[in-house]
Amino acid sequence: MNGIYLIQEEGCLNPYSGAFQHISMGVEQLSQHFEINTYLAQKSVLLKNFQKRTSKKETISTPTVVKNTLYGTFKDLLILFKSLKTIPCLIKCFRVEKNDFVYERASYLNFSGLIACKYLGIPHFYEANGLQFESRKKYYKSYFYKIAKILEKSSYKYATHTFFVGSYGDYWNIKKNNWTNVENGIETQNILEFQKKILHPEFIDICFVGRFMKHQRLDIFTDGLRLYENKELLRVNLIGTGLEEVEDEIRKLGIKIINHGFVSRSNMVPLLHKFPIAIIAGSPEHQSCMKLFDYAAAGCAVIAPNIYNLQYWFSDELLFFNSTAIDFSIKLKELIETKESVAFFSERLQLKILNNFTWNKIFQKKTEIIKFNIQ
Repeated sequence: MNGIYLIQEEGCLNPYSGAFQHISMGVEQLSQHFEINTYLAQKSVLLKNFQKRTSKKETISTPTVVKNTLYGTFKDLLILFKSLKTIPCLIKCFRVEKNDFVYERASYLNFSGLIACKYLGIPHFYEANGLQFESRKKYYKSYFYKIAKILEKSSYKYATHTFFVGSYGDYWNIKKNNWTNVENGIETQNILEFQKKILHPEFIDICFVGRFMKHQRLDIFTDGLRLYENKELLRVNLIGTGLEEVEDEIRKLGIKIINHGFVSRSNMVPLLHKFPIAIIAGSPEHQSCMKLFDYAAAGCAVIAPNIYNLQYWFSDELLFFNSTAIDFSIKLKELIETKESVAFFSERLQLKILNNFTWNKIFQKKTEIIKFNIQ
């Protein structure tokens, strides 16, 4: 059976982005069950060419919000028009390929892949990672916002099946049995053999992975550390880009800190393995937290906010706090001072990931659904 993995946004092919990691794993896993051709819009592409294209890490800038709403509305209409204009080309492409299905990463106001598949009678599967209509707010305002939301929900409703990464299926609550919540995953070979971590007698290493972004709620992290009484017992390890201001703020608290900066995926888990405790300070309610899988692979115990998605998938494997700095401080103290807590949570989480959330297990479930719908 043949399939097309369809990508509509070139930005997803930045080799240092989470999107590229997700797409790479998707193509690799689907290729174990189907003959997969990868397309960027109407053009066939090889992912390895994008991996080689960039020799050093690219800087990802923080988006600036354009306040001119008329400009934003015009831009939305232009995006929609341009995507609809590609439908004839996609129809021609799908006919030539003679594919049995199309697996598409959902993108903002681009329904050309779905419409082309409907015209040809080809099963169409969406992978929806986030709320497309909501994420556009980071860049500009638009009067088209509500219409974009309606169109996005409709596209999922009319797809053969949609795989919602995280728990966004519960957000949309589509009254049709054509969607599934799925999580992110991790490569099996990246999961280290579990070892009970011994807390350092002079200081406790805690770590955070991520970029400086509003939804990361680093304000809760730093405020929680400010409230923590035994600051001399802590050493904070920051891993990611744009964290210099956070580093300065924590250093002013008198807490030991190391800013490791950007760390490649190949070196991420071995580095995290040195730290017993890992932090998720904040995340959107239904969004998957990719850092969690690296934490788990390294055998870290994780303190996390009680958001819907994390409780949905990991209700017994994480130490939850109520999304306030006060409770974060309390839970950090509890984890450090309660005997065996670090070993309990770290082992429990790693086993959950190993048994349920490796990439091959994630895509085994997806493959079963795809095969059922294309028979």
